[in-house]
Amino acid sequence: MLIRPNRRKFIAGSAALAASAALPMRPALAASGPLSVWKFGGTPREVEMWPVQDQAFQAQHPNIQLDYTYYFGQIRRQRILAGFQTRRLADVVIAFGQDIPEFAGFEIIRPLDDIAGDKMAGWRERIVPEVMESGMHEGQLYGLPTYVDMAAFIAVDMDALNEAGFDRPPATWSELREYAAALTRPDRPGIAFPATTAPVDINIFEGIAYANGARIFDEPNNRVTLSERGMIDALQLYADLIADGSTPSGSSMTETNFRDTAQLFAQGRVAMWVGLSWLNTPWGAPESLNWTGAPFPRPDEVTGAQPPVAALMDPTAILMVSARTQNPEAAIAYLDFWSQEEQLGLWGGTPEFSRIPAGRNAWTSPELAEIWPEWVEAYNAGTLFAGAEPMPRFIGVSAVETALGNAIQQVVLGRQSAEEALQEANEAAQQQIDILRG
Repeated sequence: MLIRPNRRKFIAGSAALAASAALPMRPALAASGPLSVWKFGGTPREVEMWPVQDQAFQAQHPNIQLDYTYYFGQIRRQRILAGFQTRRLADVVIAFGQDIPEFAGFEIIRPLDDIAGDKMAGWRERIVPEVMESGMHEGQLYGLPTYVDMAAFIAVDMDALNEAGFDRPPATWSELREYAAALTRPDRPGIAFPATTAPVDINIFEGIAYANGARIFDEPNNRVTLSERGMIDALQLYADLIADGSTPSGSSMTETNFRDTAQLFAQGRVAMWVGLSWLNTPWGAPESLNWTGAPFPRPDEVTGAQPPVAALMDPTAILMVSARTQNPEAAIAYLDFWSQEEQLGLWGGTPEFSRIPAGRNAWTSPELAEIWPEWVEAYNAGTLFAGAEPMPRFIGVSAVETALGNAIQQVVLGRQSAEEALQEANEAAQQQIDILRG
C-alpha cells in the first residue's frame, strides 16, 4: 500500500504540500470558459500541426478560451511537478503514458472515468484497443492516446551495408558487433547510440535490455532490479561496441541525444543508429540516403530472469486532465476533439507519418501503407503489438531511470564497468524508492 505523505514529500521536498482535493462531479453543461493546455514534445511536423488543429477546436467551441503552450518533451516531469506544486498546472497536459502511474499516484491527474461520461464509448470505438490500454492505470482511464512509439529499433544505411558484403540488417547482438566493426571507416563510425540522460535515450536502452529479459523494477516486492544479469549484459553490449572501436567517442555520445544522433545518420556520419520506432522520419534524411529501419537485434541468448519483451511502447502525446482543473467540461471537450477521426487520421500517413497511430481508421490509410508497409502488414496480421509491453511505469520510475541514465553514462565514458555502475545505480535508486514508497 502506498503512503500518501511520502508521495507529497517526493513532490514538494517537504511534508508541507497538501494533496489536491477531489473535485465534485458537475452536471453536464455546454463547455465554456478558460482552458489551459500544455503540450510536451513532438516531431517538427507535429509541433507545427497541433496549434493549427487547435484553431479548428476553437471554431467548434467559440465559448472556450484556449491557452495553448508547447514545451520540450524531456522537461515534462519537472515542469508538471512544478506546476502542480505552485497550483499553476494547466487544465490539460499532453505528456507521455509512462508518466501516468506516477502522476495518478501523486493525485496530479484525474481518472477520465469520473468526468468523461458517455464520451468514453466513442473513444473506445475509434481507438485501437492495445493503444487505448496504454492510457489505463489500475483499471481506470487516465489518458487519451493519439499514437504510440516503440523501442528499440535500428536505422541502417543499406548502401554501406551492401558495400561491406551484407544483404540485410543485423539480427543478433553478435551480428551487430560484426556489422558495426565492418562498417566503421576512419571518417564514419559503424554505429551510434544516444547516451545522454534524456528520458528518450534511457527508454531506447530499456527496449534493448527488456528484450534480454531484464526489468528495472520488481513492483510486487518493491525492489529495484538494475543490477541483475539481463541489465548488466545489455549495458555490456554498449561497452563492447565502444571497445570494438565502432562508435563515436564516449564523451560525444553522452552529449548527443536521440535527435542529434538521427542527424549524424542523415548526414552519413554514422552507418547505423539506435532509436525508437520513428527513427529518422521526424528529422528527415536526404532522398539520396538509401536506408531502412528494423527492430533492434536480439540477444544471441537471453540472460535475464524475466520473459523477453518484443518491444516497449509508450503513447508520447497522451492527453490527461489535471486534478486541479476548475473546468472539466472544457477539458473533456478538448480530449473528445482529439479523439475524432479528423485528428486521429493525421497520423495515418500525412502530414505526420512517423508515429504508430492510435486511430483504427488510420490503419486503412494508403499513405501509411506506402510509408510503413511493415507496420500495416503486422497490424493486419495481429502481430504488431504481440509480445509488446508498456514502457516501465510505476510510482518512482523517475528516480530509477535517473539512476539508470547515470550508470549508462559512467560506462560509456569508461569510468566504471557495467556491473559496477549498475550496482551503484541500484543502491541509489533503492534508497529513493524506499523513501518514496516506504
